[in-house]
Amino acid sequence: MKHIIEFSTMPLGTNNLYAHRGRHRFLTSKAKDNKHALAMEARSQYRGAPMEGPLSVKIDLWWPTRANHDVDNIKVLLDALTGILWLDDGQIVELGTRKGYEKGKARVILTVEPGLPLEERAIEERLQLR
Repeated sequence: MKHIIEFSTMPLGTNNLYAHRGRHRFLTSKAKDNKHALAMEARSQYRGAPMEGPLSVKIDLWWPTRANHDVDNIKVLLDALTGILWLDDGQIVELGTRKGYEKGKARVILTVEPGLPLEERAIEERLQLR
């Protein structure tokens, strides 16, 4: 079953997630707040049990400006959804991200559905070539 979640909270970039003290690395308070906000938005739209098995995830990042936004600023988003949409983000076997721009309408649209592990997908594709 396919689920679509729309977030108004934009995920923080990887450079803003962690601070270091000696050899220890920890989430910054800003990152914790961002992760919590993303989790709350997901919980408000998805009430089911976390999905099990391999998953396919597509993420559309809509930025309000054409400033230099990285398409890979999704780690905090994937971590925030653990225990809500999936049991562990290690279940994701297919991940696609795209970015676009729409003035005044920053948002993330995440689509998650059952996926096929690469091994099974390769077998399926070989069978289709015959």
